[in-house]
Amino acid sequence: MSDQQHRPRFPFGRRAGLAAVGAVLLAAGGATGAIVVAETRPSATMAPIVPTAIRALSSTGIVTIRGRVVEVYGSKFVMEDTTGRALVVTGHEGDRRQLVAIGQPLIVQGRFDRGFVHAAFLVGPDRKVVALGPLAGPPHGPHGPHDGRGDGPDAPLPPRPDAAGVAATPR
Repeated sequence: MSDQQHRPRFPFGRRAGLAAVGAVLLAAGGATGAIVVAETRPSATMAPIVPTAIRALSSTGIVTIRGRVVEVYGSKFVMEDTTGRALVVTGHEGDRRQLVAIGQPLIVQGRFDRGFVHAAFLVGPDRKVVALGPLAGPPHGPHGPHDGRGDGPDAPLPPRPDAAGVAATPR
């Protein structure tokens, strides 16, 4: 028997067969990558569609409020509806550019936490949406903005200094 009788034959030639195998492997890799990205991507959290009255904001959570801008302070603004006022924080995006104007009707979707609405989306009267950040907000804990030092509005008062002016250390 000769060497040519034992070689497998490709119907379109050896190069075409290798190209087909390469294309199949490339497609399989792309599909696997798409599945991995879809499974590891954080899930989108939607804010409630029905606006909450500002007076009813009482617990930590995701909210939607509707009203008019009455005051602007850099990256923060005060929003008012018929029931009250709320301070809305826009974060770094509000430092970079003016997002709202006094008197502007607005819908804010975000997270209510510690007395502030941390905006994730601003929806203008023209229905244009400005995305500001995730609804989950910044991390809390040992490395977050409130690392257990007790520096919030409900924090205990610091210890009183003794006669020499040195603060007593808590035991």
